[in-house]
Amino acid sequence: MNTFSIPSEWISKPLNILVIGAGGTGSAFLSECFQLDYLLRKVTNHQVHLNISVYDDDKVSESNVGRQGFYPVDVGMYKAETLVSRFNLHGNLSWKYKNERLLPEVFDYRNYDLVVTCVDKAKVRADMGRFFANDNRGSSYNKSLMWLDLGNGRASGQIILGHAYEQINKLPNVFDLYPQLESIVDVDEDSCSHIEALRKQEYGINKKVVLEATRLLWELLRKGSISHHGSYVDLDSATVKPLKIDPICWQVLGYNS
Repeated sequence: MNTFSIPSEWISKPLNILVIGAGGTGSAFLSECFQLDYLLRKVTNHQVHLNISVYDDDKVSESNVGRQGFYPVDVGMYKAETLVSRFNLHGNLSWKYKNERLLPEVFDYRNYDLVVTCVDKAKVRADMGRFFANDNRGSSYNKSLMWLDLGNGRASGQIILGHAYEQINKLPNVFDLYPQLESIVDVDEDSCSHIEALRKQEYGINKKVVLEATRLLWELLRKGSISHHGSYVDLDSATVKPLKIDPICWQVLGYNS
């Protein structure tokens, strides 16, 4: 069985994580990270914990309440600020936020170990994937940077962990496996009601995807290796299928290692 071992840069140190998106998936991911951070501190005597920075320019709407990690009192507030302030207050943390949209092609990733995309736009993933594939800054970037993508549709989703930059023995990221993201046309549709929102996205899909993602991180951080680097979740069929660390599986998707 092929496995992927924890990057040496992640061992026995705080993990610097950049989270892009604080909506349905992002808010659920941050909630799980709050628990993950607490557990990691306890089992490592505070040697390992999560330093998180969140970027999102969106504000909480009434239709977000109940479906995302927000309360009625949060309506009208910035999502990133609301969530980070809440977790900092209750956990005595120093997480950071920016109430702005991150531009993948101009952002400086050098101070991060992991980038997590929790967005519903294919363009963001495509822009990021192109940037990582074509970045030619030589030794001035963090080559060990990992990219964890969490994406979902109405009742299904996928989690893919891979290397951000090109390298030998690369663990492919979401853009490597799905370059067709570049040709997808995003449609901007704000849901005005809970009924309309639930038609577009089933209750529970965000949390299901997030649980798979944070479980993958836990395995890597606690056990030191993983035998799969992603999952495919389907609520309608009640299934979760692993994305194995296997060049043959990658070839099926069109990626040659």
